[in-house]
Amino acid sequence: MKRLGIYFFYDKNGIADQYIDYVLQDFSQHLEKLIVVCNGKLTSEGRQLFGKYTESVIVRENKGFDVWAYKTGLDSLGWDELVKYDEVVLMNYTIMGPIYPLREMFDEMDKREELDFWGITKCFQEDSPVAQEMWDNPYGYIPEHIQSSFMVFRKSIVSSQLFQKYWDEMPEIHSYYESGGKHEQVITKYFADNGFKWDCYTNYEGLDPKISGCCPLITVPLEVIKERKSPFFKRRTFFTTKEEYNATSPFVKEFLEFLEKETDYDTDLIYSNLIRTCNQRDLVENFLLFHVM
Repeated sequence: MKRLGIYFFYDKNGIADQYIDYVLQDFSQHLEKLIVVCNGKLTSEGRQLFGKYTESVIVRENKGFDVWAYKTGLDSLGWDELVKYDEVVLMNYTIMGPIYPLREMFDEMDKREELDFWGITKCFQEDSPVAQEMWDNPYGYIPEHIQSSFMVFRKSIVSSQLFQKYWDEMPEIHSYYESGGKHEQVITKYFADNGFKWDCYTNYEGLDPKISGCCPLITVPLEVIKERKSPFFKRRTFFTTKEEYNATSPFVKEFLEFLEKETDYDTDLIYSNLIRTCNQRDLVENFLLFHVM
């Protein structure tokens, strides 16, 4: 497969930590070309890190969240160039890994020739009126959808007028919730309703949303990574609050123990990023860094 990768990066201080280097070491091996789009600042060290993998680094104003970063990457080539690729991969900095070689995933998905687009993990449908009011997407509920931190679009959909119009007419995105409600929660159903076929690499069969919550990769990472072989996990797992995903925190400690004891992933890559970027109280609670006397 001839692949283009568009990698979105954001850090309020423009610092690209080493977990990103680890991601790109593997990811770049499966790409013909990589474009990095950075919202806001990028330090000279960060530019040097990305420079190991590509000469195409775009630093833009911090507007539009991930959606407009992806759009900027797509626009930088234009549709005449984009349709020359077998797959266009949109990926961002909110996932860490890989735990397993990405070759395994790409080889498996190459066999699924009937697909027009795919991802690694998904979120379940959610009918909660509170969630709908928060995200305000056009469907009146949150449909089942591929998580936008890693989505792959094949030539069959990239070359379609519908896909090109979707991105050409993408409205301005002003908030995290608009990013979800106008893009992430919409794009899977929109193209599926128009006849395009999709699937995820990670099989969620038998996983009960009432137990796992709507976003299993965030709330039950041990299940999704260990048992269902997702190569990536979310940064948000380590600093999400109970109120956000109706989850409890002990799974964070269990998941870290799994990474440290049963995988080759260097958890120092996690700590170095989280200690620098996160609310320390959230980390203390989620990592259970206290004792009851």
